[in-house]
Amino acid sequence: MSIKKFQLTITLLLFVLLNGKSQQSYVSKNIKSIKLLSHNINSSYPIIGFNDLLELSFDDLDADEKNYYFEINHFDYKWKPSRLLKSEYLNGFDDVRIDNYKNSFNTLQAYTHYKLRLQKNDLSFKISGNYSISIHLSSGEKVFEKRFSVLENLTKLSMSISKSNKINDIKSLQNIDVTLNCNNCSNTFNNSSILKLVVIKNYNWNTSIIISKPSYVLNNKIIYKDIVFKGGNEYLSFDTSNIISTNYRVHKTELKNLYNNYIVSDFERTNNKYEFNPDKNGSYILNSMFSDIENDYSNVHFTLYPNFVELDSKVYVIGEFNDFNPNENHKLTLRENKFEGNFKFKQGYYNYIYCYQNLTNPETINYFRGDFWQTENLYSALLYEKKLNDNYFKLIGHSSISSSIIKN
Repeated sequence: MSIKKFQLTITLLLFVLLNGKSQQSYVSKNIKSIKLLSHNINSSYPIIGFNDLLELSFDDLDADEKNYYFEINHFDYKWKPSRLLKSEYLNGFDDVRIDNYKNSFNTLQAYTHYKLRLQKNDLSFKISGNYSISIHLSSGEKVFEKRFSVLENLTKLSMSISKSNKINDIKSLQNIDVTLNCNNCSNTFNNSSILKLVVIKNYNWNTSIIISKPSYVLNNKIIYKDIVFKGGNEYLSFDTSNIISTNYRVHKTELKNLYNNYIVSDFERTNNKYEFNPDKNGSYILNSMFSDIENDYSNVHFTLYPNFVELDSKVYVIGEFNDFNPNENHKLTLRENKFEGNFKFKQGYYNYIYCYQNLTNPETINYFRGDFWQTENLYSALLYEKKLNDNYFKLIGHSSISSSIIKN
């Protein structure tokens, strides 16, 4: 096999592996600031009820008023496509052109802002489970995809969190227990039911853990014990809401073709002690001082000094802004023992973190951060059920807990 063919094979393999869990697949470079929100849920991953409003917005930096269409698809708990017809999970029609768009006003970076509201009188969901909304051009070319879940709250889940009960891991791991409360568990969930519990850290599906069997089944409780996560570290942050001057962790601003914001240099934190630093668990908040079309974009410059450099590693900046998905749109370049890069961000407050992948083990995402039991994380448990006569997994329970309640 030639070197070029080998490199292409590795690239395709990496793409497939990354998109197995990531919340959005490949995103075109001209697409920025993708937000999928519900009117009554303040999180970076919407878990909605049947009657909740869902709103998708994004910017196209080509600013040429393209014809974009949306499509809704249903999935199982592992994000494998369901074998269902559209009519089995949707009321109404998708594959409809997005006609709500406006061009930016008084900005150095021109863009077109698109907004789509999924309302009950236009389109609604017949069943619960995992869904995605994908955007494509009139040619059929897929532009990006975002995930969400529809919940029918049929069961009560409760969660507890603690430090690891193993001495060697007590400083770095966090332990989750999930309890399903039911009146008669053995009768309600018996051999005719398949239960799958998925626990997610900070609404990042790359960190999800799937549990197929509970630890205990009692008359009134089903208990899942000792679900172990690495504690990680608090996210790094920067604020470009005031794009024309220095701001939180922005030490210099220059005006060229666009504004250029230089954030302070970052150093690997793997061997450091834990430092409390309030964050938004990886999410970002766009500037609210101006309208959707008046916020400008700037080139935000990143610099990372690692403890050591692995020449076969690819280093990325990730966060909710790219769905925690390492991709070429946010890849850093190695220069003189430090990694650098600049990328366009809309005015706002952003959480981010650095990660890397080795070509020898591309399916594993590694971080320059360390793991600490004190780190504040948000854990969410989603319970899926499929009965013998069902042809899909429905989402029947959801609960969340913050690790801020862990005590020493």
